[in-house]
Amino acid sequence: MNYKNRYISSAFLLLLSSVIVKIIGAVYKIPLTSYIGAVGRGYFASAYNVYLPIHAVIMGAFPIALSKLTGKYAARDDSESLSALKKGSSRLFFKVGLGGMLIMLALAKPYSVFVAASPKSIYTILVLTPSILFSAFCASYRGYYEGFMNMVPTAVSQTIEALFKLIFGLLAARLSMAYFIESYHLTGCVLGVSVKTEAQALSMIYPVTSAFAMLGVTLGTVVSLLYVLIYHSINKTTLPRAGKALTKSLQSELFSFSLPIMISTAIQSVFQFLDTATVQYALKLAGNGAVLHAFAKLMAMSKTENTDAVTYAFGLFSTASDFKNLIPGITMALGVCAVPAVSAAFELKNQNSLNSLINEIYKYTVLLSVWGGIFLYNSSEKILNLFFSSSSPDIPSGCNMLVKYFALTVPFYCLAGTAVFCTQAIGKAEKCITPYVVCGIIRSVFNIILVKNEKFLLFGAVISGAAGYFLMGIWNVLIVKKYTKTDFSIKNILLKPVFIGICLTLFVKKLNFFEDFSQNLLINLLIEFVICSLVFCILCLLFKSLNVKEIFCFIKSKKNARNT
Repeated sequence: MNYKNRYISSAFLLLLSSVIVKIIGAVYKIPLTSYIGAVGRGYFASAYNVYLPIHAVIMGAFPIALSKLTGKYAARDDSESLSALKKGSSRLFFKVGLGGMLIMLALAKPYSVFVAASPKSIYTILVLTPSILFSAFCASYRGYYEGFMNMVPTAVSQTIEALFKLIFGLLAARLSMAYFIESYHLTGCVLGVSVKTEAQALSMIYPVTSAFAMLGVTLGTVVSLLYVLIYHSINKTTLPRAGKALTKSLQSELFSFSLPIMISTAIQSVFQFLDTATVQYALKLAGNGAVLHAFAKLMAMSKTENTDAVTYAFGLFSTASDFKNLIPGITMALGVCAVPAVSAAFELKNQNSLNSLINEIYKYTVLLSVWGGIFLYNSSEKILNLFFSSSSPDIPSGCNMLVKYFALTVPFYCLAGTAVFCTQAIGKAEKCITPYVVCGIIRSVFNIILVKNEKFLLFGAVISGAAGYFLMGIWNVLIVKKYTKTDFSIKNILLKPVFIGICLTLFVKKLNFFEDFSQNLLINLLIEFVICSLVFCILCLLFKSLNVKEIFCFIKSKKNARNT
């Protein structure tokens, strides 16, 4: 089976699981927001602001390096090195996971007090902390199997993790909220403290219920780890026993290869942290009065205390970002699958295969991002109303235009993510560092300038993110071109997807007819989704961005993948 077909087969599985995970994530976060409100989401987001940089350094560096090296030694059919690599990686991943957990514990109080200006967010941070260790150890198995382009452990484990987060996270949030609200109505107290108004009661309840909801996330990582351990015990192949010297050598190679990725990912994570932190800080600079003036009506609808204006605004931003991250989160599967495929083709110096593969990766990334951005832009109001209109009517009004503008920038985020994965796959992770730094500076500086301006506020973050990620994507594409000598097909990668997007946009404008098809908003939304998807696929076939031969190749590759 050639690398292109193997890539398509494994990418499809991971894409499918990513879609499922994103759907579960939406089902999780959206009702969660209805339970804990925009203020509670602000606490929730604050915890993730500490967690994600640490998580990204570990999960963005070591699994990619392990996948790359596994793919390299698998291409050489070096079973002894594969055995040593698996043994050494398990030890290394446990150590870095433990280190990451301790770092997060140390940062919990300083961040909640001095950066987020929200001391009560420490509860959610502490509950989330153990998941760093479980995720890291789980990644040692995911990365190993990804190196063989076996995406089953990754696909299933991330789905299990999302399901448990959904079930136990929502259950914990709902039960805890119900308990504290009932306690307030019966006794006039929350956690033993007397309160005068419901708004004051909610202000005390939200940080605690957010922490309870976060329990689901941590439990999800535990169950995900248990699955990959069971999968490995059942499916592991017999490999020659590796000596201590070779194991240490491969562990050192893994760490050495991870180091530039870790540095570049750390820089990205630092600037990702600064990106969200500068939004919070800029809102603070704008002043509680300016933020309150912009969101006063919405805050009145949600019974939010005036003193929580900045946290409320950041909660809206976090909610809108969830929708913006949907499509890049899905197309990330293309990048993850690209690492072992591109690595093997690059290692064997198969120029024709490498050229075809990289063009396909970028083509599908742009196509999916264009489709997702157009659908999200057109349907944002319906999606927000579907989930929030009955429980939190302030959120659709506060997030609609923000989600629409974010939707227009989706292709920049998707292309940047895939381009970075391709750069790492060819062993040039250190080349990502400068683009990360420049992109991060642009985003952070623009946030401070624009978000604190009353004319922009949250919309300033849309502009800064688009500018930074556009530059980072183009920069990494040029890096890949330089070292792989790939001849990019601008027509297939850019011109055709853009033209298809224009045609789809014109068609979408005619879909208003279907708004009266049913009184049920969900049915109307599903009709739009199905019709847009069908029209998009037809356009791809008409303009030969996707051809029948490619579909049959994919079906054949799936059968071969199952047989092997």
